[in-house]
Amino acid sequence: MFAMTSVEVAAVTAELAPRLLGGRIQRVWQPDPFTLVLAVHVDRDVVYPVFACPVGAPRLGEALGKPPLPEQPWALGQYLRAQATGARVTGLTSPAGERIVRLDFTGGALVAELLPRGGCLVALDDADVIRAAAGLPEGARGLVTGGPFTPLPPRPAREEPAPRFTTAREVEQAAQQVLTELHAAEALQARDRWLRTARQKLERLREHLARDLVRLGEFEQFRLWGELLAAQWARLELPRGATEAHVVDWYQEDAPEIVVPLDPKVDGQRNIDKLFQKYRKGRDGRVKVEARQFEVEVQLEALDALIASDPTPDAALAALRKMGLGPPRPPAPPGQKRPATPERLPYRPFVSRVGERILVGRGGADNHALTFRIARGNDTWMHVRDAPGAHVVVPQPARGKAPHPETLLDAAALAVHHSDLRSEVVAEVTITARKHVRAIPGGPPGRVTVAAARTVTVTDVPDRVERLYRAVAQGEVT
Repeated sequence: MFAMTSVEVAAVTAELAPRLLGGRIQRVWQPDPFTLVLAVHVDRDVVYPVFACPVGAPRLGEALGKPPLPEQPWALGQYLRAQATGARVTGLTSPAGERIVRLDFTGGALVAELLPRGGCLVALDDADVIRAAAGLPEGARGLVTGGPFTPLPPRPAREEPAPRFTTAREVEQAAQQVLTELHAAEALQARDRWLRTARQKLERLREHLARDLVRLGEFEQFRLWGELLAAQWARLELPRGATEAHVVDWYQEDAPEIVVPLDPKVDGQRNIDKLFQKYRKGRDGRVKVEARQFEVEVQLEALDALIASDPTPDAALAALRKMGLGPPRPPAPPGQKRPATPERLPYRPFVSRVGERILVGRGGADNHALTFRIARGNDTWMHVRDAPGAHVVVPQPARGKAPHPETLLDAAALAVHHSDLRSEVVAEVTITARKHVRAIPGGPPGRVTVAAARTVTVTDVPDRVERLYRAVAQGEVT
């Protein structure tokens, strides 16, 4: 931590005061909430005094070069730009034994309290009324904007060591070195926090997906109940408003009688339809959950590799954001619009072994949107044969050019992985041009008819899918 003693404050004030006296303030910068830099023109020279009160580096110094423009228009900087620009410096003083500096200019003053654990910067008008401040909470010490300024009471006299600095430039050089070390340490702490948070997020997601899979595991029971109820409903003769039905389970050897719960508010056919709806919802949900589980495991593996590589803070942040696990971006500065949130895409993007894009529908309405809103007529379209699954589209690489055979095999593996056949060793996938796919009129989203199709058999699904997902997890796909 960097802190100036009262002796050093007095020495630097004495060195800087004659260089500023009579000069005209031409520019005011506020590069951060607790730092002000002025450009004071004296004769043909320009002096850049620094007044700063952050925790860790409160100081009166002289900038080593022209400071950058401020990133945000803080109130203190705005007030001084309006009131001090063009004003002449009439004095720079420091009370004996205090770490306080006062810069007087025509029309007002700037007071800097340079306390070791953070002080404040206060802009005053010509009647010593507070107009803006940094580091001074409203109401602290009874001080409020628009009220009179009362300085800190004098400290008891004490003996202090000889000054380490006698010029403002020496102060700034020492402070910048300390600030660089502080920022580096803070960046490493932030990196560790980002990585730890990302891993905790993935572990929680893995637990939630495991619970979802257990909950969805009963969907086959709904199909069984629906089939048995549909076959035996006519003979059951249940009264209106019945809450259960006793049916014979023909699928078991001893054909026991089982109880099927009913919704008393609807008729028999509607109860049967609702059971099959629950079955389809559970079946489709399981496919999505299992696919997401695979993604999470690949992301965890990539994250552990990132942590083991001991990346720099910037590299860690870039990698985490590519993986979708980075911290939220800072808010836009006042007066600027925050970048628009990207529109949610109805597909997951992948890149094949040879670098060609593959788009996998997220299911249901997203499949429909991918096929009929995004895909073009000559793009390649795929779907696993004889089972529910995602629509997969391979965009045409160039006019008149077909996708690489490796791309088609990668896409076919993804079609199998995102279907009810994902656990099969060998599976067949239908391939055609998008222009040969038609939606079923009045049918649910994603249901289509296909013409002029051919079939490809896929046998190495796990290896291909693992490679494709690992590329996504490592941020190689955008």
